[in-house]
Amino acid sequence: MGKATQDLKKEHDAILYVLQIMDKMMLSGAGEEETLLRYYDEVVFFLKTFADMCHHGKEENYLFKALVKKGVPNEGGLIGAMLQEHAQGRDYIAQMGRCHTKKDIAGFNRAAAHYRDLLKRHIDKENNVLFPMADNMIDEQEQDILFEQFEQFEENIIGHGIHEKLHAMIDTWAEAFRVE
Repeated sequence: MGKATQDLKKEHDAILYVLQIMDKMMLSGAGEEETLLRYYDEVVFFLKTFADMCHHGKEENYLFKALVKKGVPNEGGLIGAMLQEHAQGRDYIAQMGRCHTKKDIAGFNRAAAHYRDLLKRHIDKENNVLFPMADNMIDEQEQDILFEQFEQFEENIIGHGIHEKLHAMIDTWAEAFRVE
């Protein structure tokens, strides 16, 4: 696996872990509504910042474009499907945000469950179809360049120190909801 696709797969692991924690949050029903709403607000921030802006941004702005240059169609194929799913994920995150603002926990949970299901299928396709295809089409040197672009993009988009803040939030949630 190339350096760029390996980086994206590692981010998938973090996103899947957050989805696992989010499941525990939705099932908990325990504790104060305000505490749960605070966690939900943090989850929306994480999903907007890390999963969408950072991770999907790397895919859309760099990996997908590199694949298109190699001859993979942008529309009507795998990349088009991935882009559609990114857009659908953004819609679910927006729904989660609106429900959070209205303190509608049941609505948040519905949108979060749809998002979780979408992302699990999406990540499976990327890990098992798109990334192996990319590894076959993009050589090691190009992967290294993509990885450097990813690093610069992350710094420009989410800023210095935010990545660490996001991972600290994950650790807090994992401890609060007893997820290993």
